Amino acid sequence: MDQRRKFYIIFATIIFIFIIFAIYLSRDFISTILLSFLLAYILDPVFMYFSRNVGHHRRASAFVSISIIFFILLFVIFAAADALVTEMSNLLGLGGVAYLQIQAANFSAAINSLSEAYLPAFVAEYVKDIGDIPTALILMVQPVFQDNIISFASNLPIYFTQFLLAIIFTYYFLMDGKGIIKEYVRLLPEKDITTHFLLELDLIYKSLFRVFFLTSLIIGIIGATGFFVLGIPYPLLLGMMIAVAGLVPLVGPEMIFGPIALYYLLTEDYTKGFALLAFGVIFLTVIPNNFILPRLASASASIHPLITLMAFTAPVFVIGLIGVIVGPVVYGFILAAFRTMVHFRKAAFEAESAVSSSAPGPMLP
Repeated sequence: MDQRRKFYIIFATIIFIFIIFAIYLSRDFISTILLSFLLAYILDPVFMYFSRNVGHHRRASAFVSISIIFFILLFVIFAAADALVTEMSNLLGLGGVAYLQIQAANFSAAINSLSEAYLPAFVAEYVKDIGDIPTALILMVQPVFQDNIISFASNLPIYFTQFLLAIIFTYYFLMDGKGIIKEYVRLLPEKDITTHFLLELDLIYKSLFRVFFLTSLIIGIIGATGFFVLGIPYPLLLGMMIAVAGLVPLVGPEMIFGPIALYYLLTEDYTKGFALLAFGVIFLTVIPNNFILPRLASASASIHPLITLMAFTAPVFVIGLIGVIVGPVVYGFILAAFRTMVHFRKAAFEAESAVSSSAPGPMLP
């Protein structure tokens, strides 16, 4: 082995070690980077629109694009906090947690009375257990809720810092992301394969992330409309909260309409409580996750609905909420690699077929 080859091997090994060490040092920052990556894909159409219509000033376009989502999130957070404080004050005026416990006991008693009067004995036993669920939930949720509030309040400076860093990263992704990718492609061998792979990857990511955002927006509009029709207070605010919560599958809209429906059930407004529960399960959970999201992804980038469901749901069970971003990144990467391989294999096969068809046949004597 010559000295030049030894140098390249040692140099590449050192670079690889430093890259691994850098990933290790940034492990707690990966979620912020991934959030910025998601925001950049969502905001890219807005950024391109402003870039075309304000004289191609990329910095101003990136700033305006980020400001839009920043102020929307701030409005939702402050409006939600104001509504929560108001409703908590009203609840404390009625007696606080003790009032909810009394209402839960009344709810259980009513369920038990109806089941004993109109249902067979063995069925009434099962219904009795169901009627005891609200009381058990209050006793179980109260300390968890208090602990989560304390934990959230103590970690609020960290969350705010991560949010600001995500905004800054998103700004630079919008500004320089495409240039960085072009420079990366220029340094790699097999530029045709790399370029095709990145085009496939970009198409898939645009489909998954933007369709994901569009689905959340649709859920928010449906939620606001449903809350208004059912007479729920703060329908616009709750719709915006549904849209934001919809960005977190499996732990999304349910965390908004579920507690509200339970509150109405405990306060003996059974019609509104059950109507809200049915509306939320059907129109805010089942239909969007199983029909709207897969169909939109399939139509925009020919991604099979099963792959979309796997990308957005399976990783959440394994690595938590960050899986909603990691899943599409990983599944999209694999799908883009597969499509690239199929494309070039098909091109090679067609080239071989063209050569064989143009070759002269055997000469007859």
